[in-house]
Amino acid sequence: MQINIKNAGHYTVLELTGRLDVTWAEPFVNAAQEALRAGQHHLRVDASGLDYLSSAGIRALIKVRRELTAVQGSFAVCNPSPFVENTLEMSGLGQLLESGDEVKTVDASSTEQSTGMHVEVLELTADAEIGLRVPGPWIPWEPVQDNDIVQISFPSTVFGLGIGAPGYDAKDARSRFGEFIAVSGCLCWLPADGDDVPDYLVQADRFVPDLYAIQALTAEGSFSNLIRFRPAEKTDSLTLSNLLEKALQASGGNAVAVVCIAEIEGLVGTALSRSPGTMTNDEDPAQFPKVRNWMGFCGERVHSRQSALLISFAAWNPDPALLPFLAPLPSTPNLYTHTHALVMPFRPLQEGLIDLDENVRLFFESVEPVDLLHLIEDDRPVIGLGQSAFIRGACWCAPLVYGKEG
Repeated sequence: MQINIKNAGHYTVLELTGRLDVTWAEPFVNAAQEALRAGQHHLRVDASGLDYLSSAGIRALIKVRRELTAVQGSFAVCNPSPFVENTLEMSGLGQLLESGDEVKTVDASSTEQSTGMHVEVLELTADAEIGLRVPGPWIPWEPVQDNDIVQISFPSTVFGLGIGAPGYDAKDARSRFGEFIAVSGCLCWLPADGDDVPDYLVQADRFVPDLYAIQALTAEGSFSNLIRFRPAEKTDSLTLSNLLEKALQASGGNAVAVVCIAEIEGLVGTALSRSPGTMTNDEDPAQFPKVRNWMGFCGERVHSRQSALLISFAAWNPDPALLPFLAPLPSTPNLYTHTHALVMPFRPLQEGLIDLDENVRLFFESVEPVDLLHLIEDDRPVIGLGQSAFIRGACWCAPLVYGKEG
């Protein structure tokens, strides 16, 4: 079978020629998913050249329609050959057929595209702002004292990041302190006890996720803007610093809180491999190369084409009280940030104005977390990995107001 992809204005058309059977079902689904990844949510199958359709092919059509429906897209089979039309009608799937005039197609290569990223800023709530608190007094890399450990609850109205772990008490959590992220009533952490798989808790009924933390940034409030971004060219992407600059510009403040769901071009980050709660007085992890025994660094850009749930706090020349909790981005002078990224299997997003809580919950209901990283910029000469970058996504942001917790 041959698969040709054409552009028909509002639609992307997959022209199929030959037999859509068990051999070609997967290649067809892959082609449709590539179009979906590229933000093309309205697909049509031109079946005029399709002379055979098996049950495997029908399942492939249904799978693609289901994925498009999930992002409020559309899918239909147009111009079916007599065999395909009869097969779908007899199978009770006549609703897949689209009546009306033949879809007029043009080569996708003939459509005009501009260079760079397409960025759209949507206003959500005027004068909205996010309040920031900093519970957890631990100072890296000193041994953790009992009074460094703070229990924090994360209802759906609170989001944040830091170092901690759930447990039935603080002593139980000590050996697992690692990076965590929390938003929309979903709390996920990477235990630093040798297990490299993130675990998670989700708010339900009267249950509210909580954990014991030694370091945290927690925030609550309303988002002022939603930023939607996508590439104009296939190879385009948005770096973390570019994303944060756009969020700062949209929010209009000197500091910004960001929650973002995006497709990953590549992540650069680190994560604790041993819990600071197990540190003794005679250890000094802050010194190189001993730090390698406590933290893992990615040796290459990782998790390409998967999805990331980001939480980030960023500021231009931050207030001295906030400065200890943020780190500079070397490529962007005067920009400081603290960003954690939860990696999930790829899931497309709806276009336009979407709800944060709903989309976060959909991830945790359908797939398992893959990884959790504290994002950094690797600016080493020649061998440096640079910074994380993203292909397309949705970014909720608002001005950040810092009020240290007493």
